Amino acid sequence: MVKKKTGDFKKYLNVYEFETTFPGSGETIKFKPITTSQMKKLLIYEDEKDPNKVEDALDDLISSTVITENFDIKKMYLQDRFFLLVELRKKTKGSSYKFQLLCPYCKSQSMNIVDLDKLIVKRKEDDINDIVKISDDIAVRMSFVTREMQSQSIEYVNNMSEGLTDTQKLSEITIATHAIAINSIITEDGEDEDASLEDKIFLINNITQGKYELIRGWFETYDFGTDFTFSIKCSHCNREDIQSIPIDNFFF
Repeated sequence: MVKKKTGDFKKYLNVYEFETTFPGSGETIKFKPITTSQMKKLLIYEDEKDPNKVEDALDDLISSTVITENFDIKKMYLQDRFFLLVELRKKTKGSSYKFQLLCPYCKSQSMNIVDLDKLIVKRKEDDINDIVKISDDIAVRMSFVTREMQSQSIEYVNNMSEGLTDTQKLSEITIATHAIAINSIITEDGEDEDASLEDKIFLINNITQGKYELIRGWFETYDFGTDFTFSIKCSHCNREDIQSIPIDNFFF
């Protein structure tokens, strides 16, 4: 019996398109679910220690799924980028996410299930006070961090991280990321919009922890995006706690 050729099956693969609107920028984009081939490329970076390489791999993954023209991942707020990763996971593997979690009290492990569709998503406020007063003499004008800014801060630390432990390096990246979010430095002499990243890091390193908390607190006050925490009740000791949902095997 001669088999009848019915056509090219490839045109029926990954045909579904989805649309979502970012909680920060308000931009609406279209995307497709992640394919097995795309996921295999991500596996290469499973044991990668360089945070920039891991983030670059996620950039490639996101960019390969978004089909909206002129989409620029570098211009995305970090909160929007994470929001999109959650949306990709939901459309690729479903909204049910299972994971093991260690109880902080009795140290026992338990299996947990979260419905990603039920996570709270907060929209960015329209009326934001972007000025943080550090003292009577100095203030800073803040902005939210984009992927491009994050990449620049990580690259800066990588270039000066010789001899640092992983913990020290992570601390330096955090400070550099907060520093790069400073748009300008305001004093009685005026508003300096040309301060270098080195100057902004110098500012943070030379204020007290209490003053630094004012900058960190600004991000918390005006934070937006997906709330990736949930309430867990340990099945062993019955104590309740609010924990961040782990993302170690988020796509696998």
